[in-house]
Amino acid sequence: MQSSPTKIEQEVKLTKELFNKLDADGSGSIDMAELKAALGNNLSAEIQALMARGDIDGNGVIDYAEYERLMNMQRFDDAQGGNLYVRNAIKFGLLKPDSVLADCVMVGNKGFDPLNCATSMDALKNYREAELKHGRLAMLAAAGWPVSELVQPYLAKMLGQPDLLAAGEKAPSLLNGGLDRVNPVFFMAIIIFTATVESVAFTRTRGADYIPGDLGFDPLRLYTGKSEPVKRDLELKELNNGRLAMLAITAYAYEEFLTKASVIQDTPFLFKSIL
Repeated sequence: MQSSPTKIEQEVKLTKELFNKLDADGSGSIDMAELKAALGNNLSAEIQALMARGDIDGNGVIDYAEYERLMNMQRFDDAQGGNLYVRNAIKFGLLKPDSVLADCVMVGNKGFDPLNCATSMDALKNYREAELKHGRLAMLAAAGWPVSELVQPYLAKMLGQPDLLAAGEKAPSLLNGGLDRVNPVFFMAIIIFTATVESVAFTRTRGADYIPGDLGFDPLRLYTGKSEPVKRDLELKELNNGRLAMLAITAYAYEEFLTKASVIQDTPFLFKSIL
């Protein structure tokens, strides 16, 4: 059973800035020594109570995800770790009250699991890994689909090559057809590239602190070296954009199938002004 808010939570507003101050060694987590150094040894009992409330994985420290949970509990009460999305999902029958998602600090947890697929934390991490992979592919596809319809006719004319778009100047797909006109070598290269990336992912050590989707690929250092709040925000942005892209690419396919026109023709205000 969740313990009551500590005196520290009642008197001190938990913020992102405070986390960075408490994390004196920059490890990305807060331990007992850092809490005592910041708050004083005279609050030892309250600090232990705070650690008990915050350290939900029992590893002896409060990482930023757990700290964010404490912030949400301070703002929205303790139920479901202060996650209003999860609270409403349970209310509307989209999540079982005893699901691992009911009080989970995984980024982007909206509590949507009506089929109860996340039967354990390991299963949840596997599903998140798959979601991120599909989201990344969808983001590339959501950009590549309309760009191919815009650029392909010009490139084909410029290089004196056949136009590979499907009938109606639509991107080749299962619904639009036209895939038979694409060189099989292209598909083979995609399979080899995908298998290589997957093999790298499978060989990575996955400890308890492994972040689903983390392949260690960050050549521009957009993520590496950033503070924990910034990293958390970047993870959420990638996840949300991937979810939106999966919806978008599905909409592209069905829109072109139903309207028999390309997305750039259906939405000229988005694309026709580019070229």
